[in-house]
Amino acid sequence: MLVLFIALGAAAQDESSMTEIVGGLKEPLDLSDKQVAQVQTLLTEYRAKMDGILLKYEDQDEPDVGAMIGEIRGARDGYGKDLQGILSKEQYEKYRTKVDGILADMFNDLAEIRLMDVQPQLDLTDSQVERLTPILGKSMLSTVRLLFENAGTRLSLPKKVSIGKTLKKIEKEKRAGMDQIMTPEQLAAYDSYKEEQKKKK
Repeated sequence: MLVLFIALGAAAQDESSMTEIVGGLKEPLDLSDKQVAQVQTLLTEYRAKMDGILLKYEDQDEPDVGAMIGEIRGARDGYGKDLQGILSKEQYEKYRTKVDGILADMFNDLAEIRLMDVQPQLDLTDSQVERLTPILGKSMLSTVRLLFENAGTRLSLPKKVSIGKTLKKIEKEKRAGMDQIMTPEQLAAYDSYKEEQKKKK
């Protein structure tokens, strides 16, 4: 959910912040003044919808996560469709690229924080943390995207198998990257740490 808010600029913002967000899109997307006004209105409406969905489920003791994700996805898809009605195809592609960049940066930040937490016990150097950050960030983002897109829907057996294979592929790519950076001892310590975390859950 945080992904959507940051990626699409729909996090709770005051009016001046919303203006700043859209203003930051004007030059890279080559928006006209009319488009700037239209996008700002659309983004404000989208934020309000998202806030409404969160408030709806926030007060429930046991919220229906599947239903909540379904409503969030519906609002997001509606926003994307309306945005395509305002932007040209080229502008929309630039927008998607910008969103992807924001997401990558966010998950890299999260990955760096996690690595810094385990850096002492894994005996990682600062250089290793720096090189591992984009690898773990990409893995986290790919996993979240996959799970979000399939959450709240009835999955057929073939679909479940497909998701499982994709998750294994994501993990395999992450491990391959880690193997190039970490020593065997560090990898063993990392595996032990992950097992401890699973037991705690």
